[in-house]
Amino acid sequence: MTRRLKIFAWIGTVILISIGIICFILYRNYRDILFAEPRNPKIEIKETYQIGWWSYQESLRIDSFKVELVESKLNLFNNKSLVKYTVKGIISHEGHWKPFIENVHVSQRLIRKYNRELHPYLDTDTVQIPEAIIEITPIIKVTNDKTYNGEELKFEFSNEIKLESFHWGNNWVRFLCNGINQDLILQQRK
Repeated sequence: MTRRLKIFAWIGTVILISIGIICFILYRNYRDILFAEPRNPKIEIKETYQIGWWSYQESLRIDSFKVELVESKLNLFNNKSLVKYTVKGIISHEGHWKPFIENVHVSQRLIRKYNRELHPYLDTDTVQIPEAIIEITPIIKVTNDKTYNGEELKFEFSNEIKLESFHWGNNWVRFLCNGINQDLILQQRK
């Protein structure tokens, strides 16, 4: 090996090691920004994804339903956002059977497939109908309580959920709770 080739090999090795060190430092300092997944959701009322024997749902009246974006750092490396929903209402039941909210049923589903050939208007990043629905249903149970006489009980709770976006651009999600709609758009950008 000639002396000139040895010098080029040594310089190449130094450059590769330098690039490796710089990449490591950048990754270590900026990984929280690049891969910034939201924190774990806070849950006040336990969520369930299974249906069951819900025989006291007529005791429920929803007065208000609100959805808000808590944390969303959507980028090329992160497609998860943290969303909070708040439900307010009244529950009541006859006799000495005191109602309470035991669980919240959450149902998530896509309502249309995103396809640029079928929906060319989506290229303008506007949508005509929501792409997904998340239904929130408080589940009512009762307990025998001799001090309860059928009066109305107010309730309020807030839960958070992590949502994944489904594609680049605007992701329109409709939240539904007992006939009340709240829409949210997650903006997934590169």
